[in-house]
Amino acid sequence: MRISRSARAAMTARPRKAARRSLPALEWVEDAAGQCARATAIGSRSLLVENHTGLLGFSPDCVRLNTARGVLCVHGSDLSLADMRPGALIVRGDISRVELPCEGGDAPHEG
Repeated sequence: MRISRSARAAMTARPRKAARRSLPALEWVEDAAGQCARATAIGSRSLLVENHTGLLGFSPDCVRLNTARGVLCVHGSDLSLADMRPGALIVRGDISRVELPCEGGDAPHEG
């Protein structure tokens, strides 16, 4: 079987810049596969957290959740858990801040 020069050149060519620009699309695949935690504000007093791997701690001023990349913390006052499902929950109350795990995943996981 013969391989033409142009086909051989195409197989050994370096990746083009267009391939590098498509890398953020790969992050969408990871997110869609449920590997990244997602925190979505619902109104001014609710936060939907998806893709967590477990509840680490709960108090009226702090909710701590384990994620694939570290610990996610929701801080505020009068916090409550409104709806809990496997991998998702809603935190309600006066939410003052949300601490997300670092992007590199260097934060230790608690279990």
